[in-house]
Amino acid sequence: MEPHGTVRRRVRAGVWAVAAVVVLLGAWTTRFGTRWPSVYYMTGPSMEPTIGAQEYFFAWSPTGELARGDLVIFRYADEDGEFHVLRRLAGLPGDTVWMAGGVVFVNGARQDWPHQILSPGVRRSELALTGDLFTWGPWVVPRDSVVLLADTRDMVGWPDSRFLGYVPLSDVIARATRTVRGRRLR
Repeated sequence: MEPHGTVRRRVRAGVWAVAAVVVLLGAWTTRFGTRWPSVYYMTGPSMEPTIGAQEYFFAWSPTGELARGDLVIFRYADEDGEFHVLRRLAGLPGDTVWMAGGVVFVNGARQDWPHQILSPGVRRSELALTGDLFTWGPWVVPRDSVVLLADTRDMVGWPDSRFLGYVPLSDVIARATRTVRGRRLR
């Protein structure tokens, strides 16, 4: 049997080892304090089928390097206040973006991102900058801006670039990565 002091030292060393591992994992996960995760709640169906209404998901800020197809949170303000809105990054600065029948094309290449059209007969909106919600463009994305689109292409997708135009990169505040249940978002 070991003396009482030896057991105590081993327990203390074990506790410190576990604490060190937790601190190191936290530092690595947050990129040593430069990136922090937030949990968001999807309030409606605008990003279905990728993420459903009433689903929780993680988003990281700052975004890090962005890529076409990423799901991002952008800051949107109107007379009712400021909102954080989840949308798909469809076009980066310098890209040529258009839509045909609800399918997005970037620089001539079809993008097979998930999307849906709930009401094919409702193609037009007085709020839209495009004449047709499902077929428009081409748009050349200016420097320091992006094109953001909802995965639901109908009016349910408001607000996105079809209604707002180009979104300043400075308004993109986070990148969504996973649902809280662990499903990868892309």
